Amino acid sequence: MIQMYQVSKRYPNGALALQNISLVIEKGEFVFLVGPSGAGKSTFMKMIIRRELPTSGRIVVGGRNIVRLRPWEIPRLRRSVGTIFQDFLLLPNKTTYENVAFALEVTETSTREIQRRVPAALELVGLKHKLSARPHELSGGEQQRVSIARSIVNNPLILLADEPTGNLDPGTSWGIMELLSEINKRGTTVLMTTHNRDIVNRMKKRVVALEAGKIIRDDQRGVYL
Repeated sequence: MIQMYQVSKRYPNGALALQNISLVIEKGEFVFLVGPSGAGKSTFMKMIIRRELPTSGRIVVGGRNIVRLRPWEIPRLRRSVGTIFQDFLLLPNKTTYENVAFALEVTETSTREIQRRVPAALELVGLKHKLSARPHELSGGEQQRVSIARSIVNNPLILLADEPTGNLDPGTSWGIMELLSEINKRGTTVLMTTHNRDIVNRMKKRVVALEAGKIIRDDQRGVYL
């Protein structure tokens, strides 16, 4: 599903973010990407949706070498990869329904299909009863669930979660992790960055650890060391 072959990234200021990364993430896996700040996690994630290009190496997502994509092919790639962020990034003046529908509107999905998909996505995240609520009327956990619904409404093959529990209390965080686990069980490949030791240690998923731009550990059923 995601393959990196000898990928390196050096920024114009000389900073080396990734060094000779080779990694394969299979379809349907749940993978934690861990490491200290500055280890290269954000660059790694941005590469998968082609917000960053490698200085060298090859990246294959869903069977396509995304380094060679033409500009008009990039939106199609991004529609196949859902993204969740720590800060929710909801549109404050839109309702729950409208925030999720927006992800379909930008892809010119028909109104009829939007009306079918949005309630289904909100039902999966347990928020079908909050269709008309605006972000300020929702708790932090509920806002993150709206963000998750928005990220999966396009039925992506891959879900990237960048510190999705970073702003949430422990109890709410576990609710979000149970939801991500359920989405993964339905066949979506999940790649999540986190600094939350308890979550990683309890879930016993694959753990890929980065340090100074290099993979220093790749463990099945790993822990956060």
